[in-house]
Amino acid sequence: MTTERAVAPADTAPADAAPDRPTQHVHTAVVGAGVAGLAVTRCLMDRGVDVLAFDENTEIAHTWRNRYENLRLNSVRWLSQMPGQAIPKRYGRWVGRDDLVSYITDYAEPVRHVVRTGVRVAGIARGRDHRWQLTTGSGLITAHHVVLTTGLYHRPFTPDWPGRAGFGGRLLHAADYLRPDPFEDERVVIVGAGVSGVDIASDLLRRTKGTLAIAVRTSPSFLPRELWGLPLQGLSVSNKHLPVWLQDIGGGIIQRLSAGDLGKTPLGRPEEGMFTRLLRTGVSPSVDDGAFLAGVRDGRIEVLPSVIGLQETGVTTSDGRTRDADTVITATGYRTGLDSLINEPGVLNERGVPPQYGPENRRLAGIGLHVIGFTSPLTGHLREIGLLAKRVAKTIQREQAGWHDRKVSAG
Repeated sequence: MTTERAVAPADTAPADAAPDRPTQHVHTAVVGAGVAGLAVTRCLMDRGVDVLAFDENTEIAHTWRNRYENLRLNSVRWLSQMPGQAIPKRYGRWVGRDDLVSYITDYAEPVRHVVRTGVRVAGIARGRDHRWQLTTGSGLITAHHVVLTTGLYHRPFTPDWPGRAGFGGRLLHAADYLRPDPFEDERVVIVGAGVSGVDIASDLLRRTKGTLAIAVRTSPSFLPRELWGLPLQGLSVSNKHLPVWLQDIGGGIIQRLSAGDLGKTPLGRPEEGMFTRLLRTGVSPSVDDGAFLAGVRDGRIEVLPSVIGLQETGVTTSDGRTRDADTVITATGYRTGLDSLINEPGVLNERGVPPQYGPENRRLAGIGLHVIGFTSPLTGHLREIGLLAKRVAKTIQREQAGWHDRKVSAG
């Protein structure tokens, strides 16, 4: 959801609340109705909790509808389904974009009457009565609990490079890439060799004409979706409690078996273990089933140093050279956008990400604030969403039952 406006002071109704619309009270408000929002809304309704979910987009599964056409999940089908509804087997082992959209649309049906699409939440603050106040386009909402589910990939981020305004080609974020056809016979530079950058580069290899380069700041780690026919996600699930150093060793062995010696490619050998880096930065290993690294090794994909600027005809790299480009695709990540939505102390870290685990997460839950979908573990982003949705719904249902018992006793 778009979150440009700052929140109002915590002890007053937000300034842009619609004065001609009555305040609505609900026990739990869910901010964001993507996969995470729908999952927790269904879990809450199954437990009898009064809930409303809000999303600025007018269509269900908006984010997935607008991803590139050949996208497939990197998590296996049976570990990607949401609570209460399996993904149909006919969608195959690695679910594609359109099938996932169909699944999410069907999944939303039981809760569609409590999901308000096309409604933007502009601010979240705590009032004097310690209830949460949500400023929305349809009026002020107050709630005992708020669940944030807008996720890590809410606001595409493109660096403000020097010379950006003078670039004469096409500049777009990976979030806006759909298919390779519009880039036929073009010189394309992709900035970033993370999951999206590698996927898009592999997709662009399907063109019949044109050049392709990828700019790399840090040597990426790689994992395949499966090894010897076995999905690696299951191994990540079984090994998730091992020490990080041991997971790094295991990941390095799998990388060597599937990708070979990266030190013999222009990408270079990663200097940090993939699990250590994931914990430190939130950056997952890139996923390659062979096409990307084959393209690097045979020269169809040129590897460039990091981009430090743009100029009229292309990019400038950290070695001082320029590379002509008709199109620059920035696979440079996302921002949560939560910094302008909520200013409650302790909610966001330096990257604008709320704590999903640990003492700070428990402290926020104690004041009725919950978060789902803000990590990208190798055990599977969607799997983790499903587990957390059930856990959060159980916590909120227990609180609601206790609140009701206290109210009856006091009455």
